[in-house]
Amino acid sequence: MKSMTGFGSGTATKDGITCTVEIKSVNARFLDLFIRSPKQMNPFESTIRGMIQDRITRGKVEVSVSILDAGERPKTFTINSVLRKQIQELLVQEEFYDDSKKVPLQAVNSISTEWVQQQDTPIGEDVLSDIVKEATIQALDALIAMRTAEGQHIKQDLLDRIDTLEKIITKIDTNKSGAVEAYREHIKTKIQEYLVSLEASISEDRFIQEIALLADKTDITEEIVRFTSHVVQLKNTLADTNSIGRKVDFILQEMNREVNTIGSKAMDSIITELVVQLKCELEKIREQVQNVE
Repeated sequence: MKSMTGFGSGTATKDGITCTVEIKSVNARFLDLFIRSPKQMNPFESTIRGMIQDRITRGKVEVSVSILDAGERPKTFTINSVLRKQIQELLVQEEFYDDSKKVPLQAVNSISTEWVQQQDTPIGEDVLSDIVKEATIQALDALIAMRTAEGQHIKQDLLDRIDTLEKIITKIDTNKSGAVEAYREHIKTKIQEYLVSLEASISEDRFIQEIALLADKTDITEEIVRFTSHVVQLKNTLADTNSIGRKVDFILQEMNREVNTIGSKAMDSIITELVVQLKCELEKIREQVQNVE
């Protein structure tokens, strides 16, 4: 189980070019990926995006890519074409002067002093591709390690809260029989009082049958069984190493549905209080799960 919150960075160097990739993520319903990189790295954004999508399924992910050129690549040298043209023009001009005359000073000053030009060898795409991939892998490894560590803390908190849920539902199960019987007696008394006020009567069998039907409407056995089943599902899901956030959300919705039904059926103050406790714990679990991938 992983959290959706984390940070990771990676650095790779080749031929004097250093690439640094930083990745940070926060919780989001789906995968929302944003990459910020220099213009020269634009061709590799699809590669970065694919690498991230292969390993992350949920969260708002921001990627920052930077390049540092140390200028340590081999130099290339070329003849200054502008200078060559200027010299050719000057030599042509010299033919119009006598040997006793000198070349005009302004003509010499107009000639550039850089006869040979030098420049860095262009950065090869293969170099950029190699270092951006290596830096991205490092950053992803660090990010996922942090998300995993945080996920384990969340998992332990969830397991503790699930243990609390089990204790509460056990108390409800223990109290349900007494609550149903108490409600049965309550109905019986009310019906008898109502019949007396009307000076009416019904057969004993019919009387018992009607009371039983009304009392059965407050029976929460099925809801308790389903809730307990969802607890088992929740535990099993938390043990999964894949993305589980959405599945846990669904299970919690089902658990809330059962708790609401128990609350609406319960005619006992003790069970009503226990239902409130269940809802509080489920809400705390739901809040934690919002940060689970």
